[in-house]
Amino acid sequence: MKMNIMVVRFKSTAVLLAIFMLFAVPLAGAPFAEAEPRDVKIKRDGDPLPQEIEDSFAYLFELIHNRGGAFDPARVAPMIDFVDNCDEDPKDLEPKRRGGRGAILRMDIDCDLERVLKYLYNPKIPNYVIVPSVLRLSGWREGSDILKLDEGLWDKLGSLNEPVVLWGKEFESNTPDSFAGAYYLYDLHRLVILLNHNGKNVLISVTDQDGESDVGRKGAIVNDATWTYFYSGIEGLDRGLLSWMDTYMYSSCSVQVFVEKEGGWTRDVLFKWLKAGWSGLNVVMRKHIFEGSVRFSESFKAVLESDRLPPSEELADMVTDINAMPDEFVDDKIRVYARTFEFMNKNVKALQKKEFAKVLKDGGYADVLDRRERVGVLVLQKLKCLLGMKTYVDMCGLSIEPDAPETVTPESEDGNAQTLEQGKVETAAPVADREEAAVGG
Repeated sequence: MKMNIMVVRFKSTAVLLAIFMLFAVPLAGAPFAEAEPRDVKIKRDGDPLPQEIEDSFAYLFELIHNRGGAFDPARVAPMIDFVDNCDEDPKDLEPKRRGGRGAILRMDIDCDLERVLKYLYNPKIPNYVIVPSVLRLSGWREGSDILKLDEGLWDKLGSLNEPVVLWGKEFESNTPDSFAGAYYLYDLHRLVILLNHNGKNVLISVTDQDGESDVGRKGAIVNDATWTYFYSGIEGLDRGLLSWMDTYMYSSCSVQVFVEKEGGWTRDVLFKWLKAGWSGLNVVMRKHIFEGSVRFSESFKAVLESDRLPPSEELADMVTDINAMPDEFVDDKIRVYARTFEFMNKNVKALQKKEFAKVLKDGGYADVLDRRERVGVLVLQKLKCLLGMKTYVDMCGLSIEPDAPETVTPESEDGNAQTLEQGKVETAAPVADREEAAVGG
Protein backbone atom coordinates (compact mmCIF):
# COMPACT_ATOMS: atom_id res chain seq x y z
CA MET A 1 0.00 0.00 0.00
CA LYS A 2 2.75 2.44 0.91
CA MET A 3 4.55 1.67 -2.32
CA ASN A 4 1.40 2.37 -4.32
CA ILE A 5 0.93 5.68 -2.56
CA MET A 6 4.53 6.63 -3.28
CA VAL A 7 4.11 5.79 -6.96
CA VAL A 8 1.01 7.94 -7.19
CA ARG A 9 2.76 10.84 -5.53
CA PHE A 10 5.75 10.45 -7.82
CA LYS A 11 3.57 10.51 -10.90
CA SER A 12 1.70 13.58 -9.67
CA THR A 13 4.95 15.38 -8.94
CA ALA A 14 6.28 14.48 -12.38
CA VAL A 15 3.20 15.88 -14.07
CA LEU A 16 3.34 19.07 -12.02
CA LEU A 17 7.03 19.46 -12.78
CA ALA A 18 6.40 18.92 -16.49
CA ILE A 19 3.63 21.51 -16.44
CA PHE A 20 5.88 23.97 -14.65
CA MET A 21 8.75 23.45 -17.08
CA LEU A 22 6.44 23.73 -20.07
CA PHE A 23 5.32 27.22 -19.12
CA ALA A 24 8.63 28.30 -17.60
CA VAL A 25 10.54 28.10 -20.92
CA PRO A 26 11.34 31.43 -22.59
CA LEU A 27 8.93 32.53 -25.28
CA ALA A 28 11.69 32.40 -27.87
CA GLY A 29 11.88 28.66 -27.35
CA ALA A 30 8.19 27.94 -27.85
CA PRO A 31 8.17 25.04 -30.35
CA PHE A 32 5.08 25.85 -32.38
CA ALA A 33 3.79 28.36 -34.93
CA GLU A 34 5.66 29.20 -38.08
CA ALA A 35 6.58 32.61 -36.71
CA GLU A 36 7.93 32.13 -33.20
CA PRO A 37 6.63 34.42 -30.45
CA ARG A 38 8.70 37.51 -29.78
CA ASP A 39 11.36 37.19 -27.12
CA VAL A 40 10.09 40.22 -25.22
CA LYS A 41 12.24 41.74 -22.49
CA ILE A 42 10.17 42.53 -19.44
CA LYS A 43 10.70 42.25 -15.71
CA ARG A 44 9.11 39.16 -14.21
CA ASP A 45 7.82 41.25 -11.29
CA GLY A 46 7.26 44.85 -12.25
CA ASP A 47 7.56 47.95 -10.13
CA PRO A 48 4.31 49.22 -8.56
CA LEU A 49 2.28 52.09 -9.92
CA PRO A 50 1.45 55.07 -7.68
CA GLN A 51 -1.55 54.36 -5.47
CA GLU A 52 -3.56 57.23 -6.97
CA ILE A 53 -3.46 55.48 -10.36
CA GLU A 54 -4.49 52.18 -8.78
CA ASP A 55 -7.39 54.08 -7.20
CA SER A 56 -8.44 55.22 -10.69
CA PHE A 57 -8.50 51.60 -11.87
CA ALA A 58 -10.52 50.50 -8.85
CA TYR A 59 -13.05 53.26 -9.51
CA LEU A 60 -13.44 52.30 -13.19
CA PHE A 61 -13.92 48.59 -12.46
CA GLU A 62 -16.59 49.54 -9.95
CA LEU A 63 -18.28 51.89 -12.41
CA ILE A 64 -18.37 49.34 -15.24
CA HIS A 65 -20.78 47.25 -13.14
CA ASN A 66 -22.89 50.24 -12.10
CA ARG A 67 -24.74 50.99 -15.32
CA GLY A 68 -26.11 54.49 -15.36
CA GLY A 69 -24.07 55.56 -12.35
CA ALA A 70 -22.67 59.07 -12.04
CA PHE A 71 -19.15 59.58 -13.41
CA ASP A 72 -16.64 61.72 -11.50
CA PRO A 73 -13.77 62.87 -13.80
CA ALA A 74 -11.61 63.76 -10.79
CA ARG A 75 -11.40 60.07 -9.88
CA VAL A 76 -9.56 59.24 -13.12
CA ALA A 77 -7.49 62.42 -13.48
CA PRO A 78 -4.27 60.86 -12.04
CA MET A 79 -4.51 58.01 -14.56
CA ILE A 80 -5.03 60.38 -17.51
CA ASP A 81 -2.11 62.57 -16.38
CA PHE A 82 0.08 59.46 -16.21
CA VAL A 83 -0.81 58.54 -19.80
CA ASP A 84 -0.46 62.10 -21.08
CA ASN A 85 3.06 62.33 -19.65
CA CYS A 86 4.10 58.72 -20.32
CA ASP A 87 7.13 59.55 -22.46
CA GLU A 88 9.24 56.68 -21.14
CA ASP A 89 8.40 53.02 -21.78
CA PRO A 90 6.20 51.86 -18.85
CA LYS A 91 6.59 48.11 -19.49
CA ASP A 92 8.55 47.51 -16.27
CA LEU A 93 5.72 48.92 -14.19
CA GLU A 94 3.07 46.44 -13.06
CA PRO A 95 -0.48 47.26 -12.02
CA LYS A 96 -1.80 45.37 -9.02
CA ARG A 97 -3.18 41.93 -9.81
CA ARG A 98 -6.82 41.71 -10.77
CA GLY A 99 -7.50 38.02 -11.02
CA GLY A 100 -4.25 37.55 -12.93
CA ARG A 101 -0.98 39.34 -13.61
CA GLY A 102 -0.87 42.71 -15.30
CA ALA A 103 1.24 44.49 -17.92
CA ILE A 104 1.38 47.94 -19.54
CA LEU A 105 2.01 48.86 -23.18
CA ARG A 106 2.41 52.36 -24.59
CA MET A 107 2.08 53.25 -28.24
CA ASP A 108 1.80 56.46 -30.20
CA ILE A 109 -0.66 56.46 -33.09
CA ASP A 110 -0.13 58.64 -36.13
CA CYS A 111 -3.71 59.88 -36.33
CA ASP A 112 -6.10 62.00 -34.31
CA LEU A 113 -8.73 60.72 -31.88
CA GLU A 114 -11.53 61.31 -34.38
CA ARG A 115 -10.06 58.66 -36.69
CA VAL A 116 -9.65 56.23 -33.76
CA LEU A 117 -13.31 56.67 -32.87
CA LYS A 118 -14.56 56.38 -36.45
CA TYR A 119 -13.03 52.93 -36.88
CA LEU A 120 -12.72 51.44 -33.40
CA TYR A 121 -16.10 52.68 -32.11
CA ASN A 122 -18.28 52.50 -35.18
CA PRO A 123 -20.65 49.70 -34.07
CA LYS A 124 -20.97 48.54 -37.68
CA ILE A 125 -17.24 47.76 -37.83
CA PRO A 126 -16.35 44.82 -35.57
CA ASN A 127 -13.15 45.31 -33.61
CA TYR A 128 -11.56 42.26 -35.23
CA VAL A 129 -11.35 44.29 -38.46
CA ILE A 130 -9.12 46.84 -36.75
CA VAL A 131 -7.02 44.45 -34.62
CA PRO A 132 -6.87 41.26 -36.76
CA SER A 133 -3.73 39.95 -35.04
CA VAL A 134 -5.51 39.34 -31.72
CA LEU A 135 -9.23 39.04 -32.52
CA ARG A 136 -10.90 36.46 -34.75
CA LEU A 137 -14.50 37.53 -34.08
CA SER A 138 -16.20 40.31 -32.11
CA GLY A 139 -19.43 42.25 -31.87
CA TRP A 140 -21.71 44.29 -29.63
CA ARG A 141 -24.50 42.54 -27.73
CA GLU A 142 -28.06 43.84 -28.01
CA GLY A 143 -28.88 46.54 -25.46
CA SER A 144 -25.44 48.18 -25.50
CA ASP A 145 -25.61 51.96 -25.28
CA ILE A 146 -23.46 52.50 -28.38
CA LEU A 147 -26.15 50.83 -30.51
CA LYS A 148 -28.69 53.40 -29.36
CA LEU A 149 -26.75 56.56 -30.29
CA ASP A 150 -28.32 58.82 -32.90
CA GLU A 151 -24.86 59.97 -34.01
CA GLY A 152 -21.30 58.65 -33.90
CA LEU A 153 -19.09 59.11 -30.86
CA TRP A 154 -16.73 61.11 -33.07
CA ASP A 155 -19.50 63.66 -33.64
CA LYS A 156 -19.41 64.51 -29.94
CA LEU A 157 -15.76 65.63 -29.91
CA GLY A 158 -16.65 69.23 -30.70
CA SER A 159 -18.97 69.66 -27.73
CA LEU A 160 -17.52 67.80 -24.75
CA ASN A 161 -18.84 70.14 -22.09
CA GLU A 162 -19.92 67.01 -20.22
CA PRO A 163 -18.35 63.55 -20.42
CA VAL A 164 -20.06 60.93 -22.57
CA VAL A 165 -20.37 57.63 -20.69
CA LEU A 166 -21.59 54.41 -22.33
CA TRP A 167 -22.09 50.90 -20.96
CA GLY A 168 -22.34 47.77 -23.06
CA LYS A 169 -21.47 44.15 -23.60
CA GLU A 170 -19.52 42.43 -26.37
CA PHE A 171 -18.48 38.97 -27.46
CA GLU A 172 -14.97 38.21 -28.64
CA SER A 173 -12.99 35.25 -29.92
CA ASN A 174 -9.24 35.65 -29.92
CA THR A 175 -6.68 34.47 -32.44
CA PRO A 176 -4.43 31.61 -31.22
CA ASP A 177 -2.29 32.92 -28.39
CA SER A 178 1.45 32.71 -28.80
CA PHE A 179 2.26 30.75 -25.67
CA ALA A 180 -0.28 27.91 -25.83
CA GLY A 181 -1.86 28.06 -29.29
CA ALA A 182 -5.33 28.24 -27.76
CA TYR A 183 -8.30 30.35 -28.76
CA TYR A 184 -11.46 31.09 -26.79
CA LEU A 185 -14.92 32.65 -27.05
CA TYR A 186 -16.01 34.93 -24.21
CA ASP A 187 -18.18 37.91 -23.28
CA LEU A 188 -16.95 41.27 -22.01
CA HIS A 189 -18.57 44.13 -20.14
CA ARG A 190 -17.36 47.41 -21.67
CA LEU A 191 -17.37 50.96 -20.37
CA VAL A 192 -16.56 53.80 -22.77
CA ILE A 193 -15.89 57.34 -21.55
CA LEU A 194 -15.22 60.33 -23.79
CA LEU A 195 -14.19 63.55 -22.05
CA ASN A 196 -12.04 66.64 -22.23
CA HIS A 197 -9.21 66.78 -19.70
CA ASN A 198 -7.14 69.96 -19.40
CA GLY A 199 -8.09 70.95 -22.93
CA LYS A 200 -7.30 67.57 -24.47
CA ASN A 201 -9.78 65.06 -25.83
CA VAL A 202 -9.53 61.72 -24.00
CA LEU A 203 -11.06 58.29 -24.62
CA ILE A 204 -11.15 55.70 -21.85
CA SER A 205 -12.17 52.13 -22.68
CA VAL A 206 -12.61 49.59 -19.87
CA THR A 207 -13.34 45.88 -20.26
CA ASP A 208 -14.09 43.15 -17.72
CA GLN A 209 -14.74 39.56 -18.80
CA ASP A 210 -18.20 38.25 -17.94
CA GLY A 211 -17.62 34.79 -16.42
CA GLU A 212 -15.15 32.27 -17.75
CA SER A 213 -14.72 31.63 -21.46
CA ASP A 214 -15.83 28.57 -23.34
CA VAL A 215 -13.30 25.73 -23.42
CA GLY A 216 -10.07 26.51 -25.25
CA ARG A 217 -9.51 25.04 -28.69
CA LYS A 218 -6.34 24.20 -30.57
CA GLY A 219 -5.07 26.69 -33.10
CA ALA A 220 -1.82 27.77 -34.71
CA ILE A 221 -0.13 30.98 -35.73
CA VAL A 222 0.78 30.36 -39.35
CA ASN A 223 2.10 33.85 -40.07
CA ASP A 224 1.48 36.66 -37.61
CA ALA A 225 2.76 39.29 -40.04
CA THR A 226 0.02 38.45 -42.54
CA TRP A 227 -2.66 37.66 -39.91
CA THR A 228 -2.83 34.06 -41.03
CA TYR A 229 -4.11 31.66 -38.35
CA PHE A 230 -5.51 28.15 -38.17
CA TYR A 231 -8.52 27.17 -36.04
CA SER A 232 -8.96 23.41 -35.68
CA GLY A 233 -12.18 23.35 -33.66
CA ILE A 234 -10.53 20.67 -31.46
CA GLU A 235 -10.69 21.18 -27.70
CA GLY A 236 -7.44 21.33 -25.75
CA LEU A 237 -4.04 22.98 -26.01
CA ASP A 238 -1.67 22.92 -28.95
CA ARG A 239 1.13 21.71 -26.69
CA GLY A 240 2.12 18.03 -26.85
CA LEU A 241 2.09 17.00 -23.18
CA LEU A 242 -0.99 19.01 -22.29
CA SER A 243 -2.95 18.68 -25.53
CA TRP A 244 -5.72 16.78 -23.74
CA MET A 245 -6.34 19.41 -21.04
CA ASP A 246 -9.44 21.61 -20.97
CA THR A 247 -8.34 25.21 -20.51
CA TYR A 248 -10.27 28.41 -19.94
CA MET A 249 -9.80 32.15 -19.74
CA TYR A 250 -10.94 32.79 -16.18
CA SER A 251 -10.66 36.56 -16.22
CA SER A 252 -9.51 39.23 -18.60
CA CYS A 253 -9.78 42.95 -18.05
CA SER A 254 -8.22 46.10 -19.44
CA VAL A 255 -8.11 49.86 -19.25
CA GLN A 256 -7.08 51.62 -22.45
CA VAL A 257 -6.56 55.38 -22.43
CA PHE A 258 -6.19 57.54 -25.55
CA VAL A 259 -5.03 61.15 -25.17
CA GLU A 260 -5.12 63.38 -28.25
CA LYS A 261 -1.91 65.36 -28.66
CA GLU A 262 -1.07 68.56 -30.48
CA GLY A 263 0.01 67.86 -34.04
CA GLY A 264 -2.75 65.36 -34.81
CA TRP A 265 -1.36 62.24 -33.12
CA THR A 266 -2.66 60.20 -30.20
CA ARG A 267 -0.96 58.67 -27.16
CA ASP A 268 -2.41 55.27 -26.25
CA VAL A 269 -1.57 53.29 -23.10
CA LEU A 270 -3.04 49.83 -22.52
CA PHE A 271 -3.24 48.33 -19.02
CA LYS A 272 -4.05 44.62 -19.34
CA TRP A 273 -4.72 41.78 -16.87
CA LEU A 274 -5.25 38.10 -17.72
CA LYS A 275 -5.81 34.80 -15.93
CA ALA A 276 -6.06 31.55 -17.92
CA GLY A 277 -5.26 27.89 -17.39
CA TRP A 278 -7.04 24.82 -16.04
CA SER A 279 -8.56 23.69 -12.73
CA GLY A 280 -8.38 27.29 -11.55
CA LEU A 281 -4.60 27.40 -12.04
CA ASN A 282 -3.26 30.51 -13.76
CA VAL A 283 -0.36 29.83 -16.14
CA VAL A 284 -0.20 33.30 -17.71
CA MET A 285 2.92 35.34 -16.99
CA ARG A 286 3.51 39.05 -17.47
CA LYS A 287 5.63 38.46 -20.58
CA HIS A 288 2.74 36.57 -22.18
CA ILE A 289 0.40 39.52 -21.61
CA PHE A 290 2.96 42.03 -22.85
CA GLU A 291 3.75 39.99 -25.96
CA GLY A 292 0.04 39.76 -26.74
CA SER A 293 -0.25 43.51 -26.28
CA VAL A 294 2.61 44.03 -28.73
CA ARG A 295 0.78 41.86 -31.26
CA PHE A 296 -2.31 44.01 -30.66
CA SER A 297 -0.41 47.25 -31.23
CA GLU A 298 1.24 46.10 -34.45
CA SER A 299 -1.95 45.31 -36.32
CA PHE A 300 -3.83 48.21 -34.73
CA LYS A 301 -1.29 50.71 -36.06
CA ALA A 302 -0.92 48.94 -39.42
CA VAL A 303 -4.66 49.13 -40.10
CA LEU A 304 -5.49 52.48 -38.54
CA GLU A 305 -2.51 54.36 -39.99
CA SER A 306 -2.86 52.92 -43.50
CA ASP A 307 -3.66 55.45 -46.21
CA ARG A 308 -5.33 52.61 -48.14
CA LEU A 309 -8.06 52.17 -45.54
CA PRO A 310 -11.35 53.44 -47.00
CA PRO A 311 -13.51 55.94 -45.09
CA SER A 312 -15.12 54.31 -42.08
CA GLU A 313 -18.61 54.59 -43.59
CA GLU A 314 -17.47 52.67 -46.67
CA LEU A 315 -15.70 50.04 -44.58
CA ALA A 316 -18.83 49.61 -42.45
CA ASP A 317 -20.94 49.14 -45.60
CA MET A 318 -18.51 46.49 -46.88
CA VAL A 319 -18.78 44.53 -43.63
CA THR A 320 -22.58 44.84 -43.76
CA ASP A 321 -22.63 43.61 -47.37
CA ILE A 322 -20.52 40.55 -46.56
CA ASN A 323 -22.73 39.73 -43.58
CA ALA A 324 -25.79 39.90 -45.86
CA MET A 325 -24.39 37.58 -48.53
CA PRO A 326 -26.43 34.41 -49.14
CA ASP A 327 -25.10 31.14 -47.79
CA GLU A 328 -24.35 29.70 -51.22
CA PHE A 329 -22.07 32.64 -52.05
CA VAL A 330 -20.29 32.47 -48.71
CA ASP A 331 -19.93 28.69 -49.01
CA ASP A 332 -18.39 28.93 -52.49
CA LYS A 333 -15.84 31.47 -51.26
CA ILE A 334 -14.96 29.40 -48.20
CA ARG A 335 -14.45 26.24 -50.29
CA VAL A 336 -11.88 28.14 -52.35
CA TYR A 337 -10.34 29.59 -49.20
CA ALA A 338 -10.02 26.16 -47.55
CA ARG A 339 -8.36 24.53 -50.56
CA THR A 340 -6.00 27.45 -51.01
CA PHE A 341 -5.16 27.51 -47.30
CA GLU A 342 -4.33 23.80 -47.47
CA PHE A 343 -2.17 24.17 -50.58
CA MET A 344 -0.27 27.28 -49.55
CA ASN A 345 0.52 25.98 -46.07
CA LYS A 346 1.29 22.34 -46.83
CA ASN A 347 4.88 22.78 -45.64
CA VAL A 348 4.14 24.81 -42.51
CA LYS A 349 5.56 22.92 -39.54
CA ALA A 350 2.82 23.96 -37.13
CA LEU A 351 0.19 22.28 -39.32
CA GLN A 352 1.93 18.91 -39.77
CA LYS A 353 0.29 17.33 -36.71
CA LYS A 354 -2.01 14.48 -37.63
CA GLU A 355 -5.10 16.04 -36.07
CA PHE A 356 -4.51 19.32 -37.94
CA ALA A 357 -3.70 17.57 -41.21
CA LYS A 358 -6.96 15.62 -40.92
CA VAL A 359 -8.95 18.85 -40.63
CA LEU A 360 -7.19 20.42 -43.63
CA LYS A 361 -7.20 17.42 -45.98
CA ASP A 362 -9.01 17.93 -49.30
CA GLY A 363 -10.37 21.32 -48.26
CA GLY A 364 -11.99 19.90 -45.13
CA TYR A 365 -11.16 23.09 -43.24
CA ALA A 366 -14.37 24.54 -44.70
CA ASP A 367 -16.41 22.03 -42.69
CA VAL A 368 -15.00 23.31 -39.39
CA LEU A 369 -16.23 26.88 -39.93
CA ASP A 370 -19.79 27.91 -39.06
CA ARG A 371 -21.60 30.82 -40.72
CA ARG A 372 -20.27 33.50 -38.34
CA GLU A 373 -16.71 32.22 -38.67
CA ARG A 374 -17.02 32.03 -42.47
CA VAL A 375 -18.13 35.65 -42.61
CA GLY A 376 -15.18 36.57 -40.37
CA VAL A 377 -12.80 34.88 -42.80
CA LEU A 378 -14.23 36.78 -45.76
CA VAL A 379 -14.18 40.12 -43.93
CA LEU A 380 -10.49 39.58 -43.12
CA GLN A 381 -9.76 38.67 -46.75
CA LYS A 382 -11.57 41.86 -47.79
CA LEU A 383 -9.46 43.91 -45.37
CA LYS A 384 -6.27 42.37 -46.74
CA CYS A 385 -7.37 43.20 -50.27
CA LEU A 386 -8.04 46.81 -49.27
CA LEU A 387 -4.59 47.11 -47.68
CA GLY A 388 -2.84 45.62 -50.71
CA MET A 389 -2.00 42.29 -49.04
CA LYS A 390 -2.15 38.88 -50.73
CA THR A 391 -5.31 36.87 -50.12
CA TYR A 392 -6.46 33.25 -50.33
CA VAL A 393 -9.74 34.10 -52.00
CA ASP A 394 -10.75 37.04 -54.17
CA MET A 395 -12.72 39.56 -52.13
CA CYS A 396 -11.67 42.64 -54.07
CA GLY A 397 -14.99 42.57 -55.91
CA LEU A 398 -18.32 41.89 -54.25
CA SER A 399 -20.42 40.24 -56.93
CA ILE A 400 -23.12 38.17 -55.25
CA GLU A 401 -23.00 35.54 -58.00
CA PRO A 402 -21.23 32.30 -57.01
CA ASP A 403 -17.71 32.22 -58.41
CA ALA A 404 -16.05 29.81 -60.76
CA PRO A 405 -12.87 28.26 -59.41
CA GLU A 406 -10.39 31.07 -58.91
CA THR A 407 -6.80 31.60 -59.92
CA VAL A 408 -4.97 32.36 -56.69
CA THR A 409 -1.36 33.49 -56.77
CA PRO A 410 -0.41 34.46 -53.22
CA GLU A 411 3.02 34.03 -51.75
CA SER A 412 3.17 30.94 -49.61
CA GLU A 413 3.49 31.36 -45.87
CA ASP A 414 6.96 29.79 -45.93
CA GLY A 415 8.14 32.55 -48.25
CA ASN A 416 8.20 30.60 -51.53
CA ALA A 417 6.18 31.94 -54.42
CA GLN A 418 3.67 29.38 -55.69
CA THR A 419 0.89 29.46 -58.23
CA LEU A 420 -2.41 27.65 -58.42
CA GLU A 421 -3.41 27.16 -62.02
CA GLN A 422 -6.96 27.77 -63.16
CA GLY A 423 -9.05 24.80 -62.10
CA LYS A 424 -6.52 23.55 -59.53
CA VAL A 425 -8.55 25.05 -56.71
CA GLU A 426 -11.41 22.62 -56.75
CA THR A 427 -14.79 22.94 -55.15
CA ALA A 428 -14.82 20.95 -51.94
CA ALA A 429 -17.15 17.98 -51.59
CA PRO A 430 -20.51 18.67 -49.90
CA VAL A 431 -20.42 18.68 -46.11
CA ALA A 432 -22.77 15.70 -46.01
CA ASP A 433 -20.15 13.58 -47.79
CA ARG A 434 -17.56 14.18 -45.08
CA GLU A 435 -17.02 12.93 -41.61
CA GLU A 436 -18.50 15.54 -39.27
CA ALA A 437 -15.83 17.82 -37.80
CA ALA A 438 -15.90 19.80 -34.57
CA VAL A 439 -17.10 23.36 -34.94
CA GLY A 440 -14.69 25.94 -33.59
CA GLY A 441 -15.54 28.56 -31.03
